Amino acid sequence: MRLKRTLPTLAAATAVTVAGLVGLSATPAAAAGVDFDYGRNSQAAGIDAWKDSRMLGNTTWQIDGLSDGSKGDTLCVIDNKKDGRWLVATTSKGHKVSTRYAHGRVKCMTKNVAEGKRLTMKLAVSGGGTSKAYKTHG
Repeated sequence: MRLKRTLPTLAAATAVTVAGLVGLSATPAAAAGVDFDYGRNSQAAGIDAWKDSRMLGNTTWQIDGLSDGSKGDTLCVIDNKKDGRWLVATTSKGHKVSTRYAHGRVKCMTKNVAEGKRLTMKLAVSGGGTSKAYKTHG
């Protein structure tokens, strides 16, 4: 089952690999034919978007920045398909990233959230719906 896998790497440029997820959700949310899976560990969380057993893309929340030395917490969105769709990832603390006008298919935003502060994250697929709000922390 898709839920048993680890989160994929953010991007080669960020050199961040998120692995060893615990507490994976067993109930994907469905919206307009797109399924969403969620997983998290103590340092990261992610939502994957699937359609017809193919991953359209995903978003990853990285606590305390990336390995490139950036400060704050980072939200990235990755579009895996060149199919005319784009992805938009948001948090309840003001992060918003989209692949609509991104050069390449990866877009990240870093903005600090107070340590331990609760927040929610969502992933939307153009023409495909939006995931439910999943809980994580800063």
